[in-house]
Amino acid sequence: MIAPMLKAHLVVLEREKAEALAELKRLGVVHLEPLAGKGADFEGAARRLAEVERSIGLVSSIKPPKEGKGAAAKGAVAKGAAKDPAKALSGAALREAGLEASRRCAALSEELKAAQDEGFAIVRELERVADWGDFEPALVAELSTAGLPLRFFEGPAARLGALPEGLEFVRLAAPRGRARVAVLDRGQPAALPSDFIEFALPAEGPTALRAARDRAAERRLAADAGLAALAPSLPALEAARDWLAEILLFEQVKSGMGQDEGLSYLSGFVPAKDLPALKAAAQAHAWGLVADEPSGEELPPSKVENGPLVRVIAPVFDFLGTVPNYREYDISGLFLFFFCFFFAMIFGDGGYGSLLLLGGVFAALKAKKAKGFIPDPIRLLLILAGSTVAWGVMTASWFGLPPDRLPAVLRSIAVYWLSNENPASGDNVKMLCFLIGTVQLVVAHLKNIKRDLGSLKFLAQIGQLAMVAGMLFLVLNLVISADRFPLPTWALYLVAGGFGLNFIFASYDGSRGFLRGVVGGIVSSLANIVSVFLGVVNVFADIVSYIRLWAVGLAGIAISQTVNNMAGPMFGSFVMFAVGVLLLVFGHGLNIMMSVLSVIVHGVRLNMLEFSGHLGMEWSGYKYEPFRATAPEERE
Repeated sequence: MIAPMLKAHLVVLEREKAEALAELKRLGVVHLEPLAGKGADFEGAARRLAEVERSIGLVSSIKPPKEGKGAAAKGAVAKGAAKDPAKALSGAALREAGLEASRRCAALSEELKAAQDEGFAIVRELERVADWGDFEPALVAELSTAGLPLRFFEGPAARLGALPEGLEFVRLAAPRGRARVAVLDRGQPAALPSDFIEFALPAEGPTALRAARDRAAERRLAADAGLAALAPSLPALEAARDWLAEILLFEQVKSGMGQDEGLSYLSGFVPAKDLPALKAAAQAHAWGLVADEPSGEELPPSKVENGPLVRVIAPVFDFLGTVPNYREYDISGLFLFFFCFFFAMIFGDGGYGSLLLLGGVFAALKAKKAKGFIPDPIRLLLILAGSTVAWGVMTASWFGLPPDRLPAVLRSIAVYWLSNENPASGDNVKMLCFLIGTVQLVVAHLKNIKRDLGSLKFLAQIGQLAMVAGMLFLVLNLVISADRFPLPTWALYLVAGGFGLNFIFASYDGSRGFLRGVVGGIVSSLANIVSVFLGVVNVFADIVSYIRLWAVGLAGIAISQTVNNMAGPMFGSFVMFAVGVLLLVFGHGLNIMMSVLSVIVHGVRLNMLEFSGHLGMEWSGYKYEPFRATAPEERE
């Protein structure tokens, strides 16, 4: 269920707001409305947090240098490896170690950037002077001091004759078709042709530049190694990050609170069941507190509360990043119930389910030993794996093996109506898919009927429900067999009557009176007549879409059988036995991974689109995240 929320307004003395926020944070029940931080303290905390996060990114991305990449690099690795600031530390000491590691990382990062920039500049200079051979600029400088200043030019060899008369120059070696000259500069040299470009001498010659390039590379490797040596500091850096995030949030709230004549105030949402605790804190610390129901224009956060069994589906919602609107449904229980069917039918194989179950049991035992409890994702895996095994038992599906090659016990416990031994099982599974889809959509409209009972709009939901029920028979008739499932006349009456109720009451507004509400609903439907008719088609399409469970499951079985057929002949040869085993492991492993993707694409879709669409859910909510300590350091 989605926990009821109240809107809370809190007023404290300006001089006591820091202490009030600390107590509010310790209480941890108020989801604050967004506040814009400002001021030097907030900006400083944001800057420090950004530096630590940058350090975490750098330390995580740098790999230790390979052996033989330079003495400086090896020395830095040895120096860094000798210290593990996170080892045997906790609490404040771990945080301080993280801050120190961040400072060191910042210094190494600056050194790395400087070495890289210098190396790039030197490489560009080497590329520029490479064609001029090896020379020493210092000798040119000495000649200039001795009264022979030289300048160097390069141009087309065919243009040598265009050089001014009386120009004192020496021709130098040059590539074919080019001419290079050293011109004696007498103070006012004659103008050279425009296609002769002056060559600017570098500060150092190529030999010295190459040495400088190597030194810059050594510095870069040493900085890389220093960053890599900080890898053991990651836990400390993360502890510092969490602590600074707490500080930043605190400063954001403190500086963003409203102020008026010595008072500070803020607003937020509190779960109704936690209001007594907030009231007690307000009374104990002399705060002003007003709490009331949120208005229709306000959208409180959604706090989903479920028991241990239903709560296991929460990791799926977290993975999808979906949160129901505060005024929408919590479909966690229904999602889990139907998702078990979808998961089992998409995997479609008891052997695969057994492997998942064994993996889940192993993970559960390991987690129980390490943490003392079994996390919800592992519990969900156990439920889904058990459902898959149950489906495999009923359909006699085990690693794609033909039913006649299965042990007698597995064949005897299968449900013949669904078993692969039954030639009609394909149509039966299709029919089951449509029945599951119809039940799910009927449940959606039953919930909507309950929601709209205070208005005649509930008749529109009854109409939708009738269309779903009638469309089931049309789907069975058209998709499976017209002979086996003749279309009853009353099913058409259900569709037609349901359409009429939906046409009249879908937009009914009771506040205008019965007659005006009915007329308004009809006018609204006429104005959207295309969408209204498409809604009937969508009901048919939504039921048919559940056939994807059969289709994807059948594709998985076909892949399993193909892998078995490819590997089977190899077991007749001792030499090819290992290849056959590898082919089975690879083929079935790939099929399992594809089934996981199919569950995400198809199994989740049926709940999030078809089912949610009939419920009218938009998943436009946001998560309840109270103002409280989250870093271990803050909780101490």
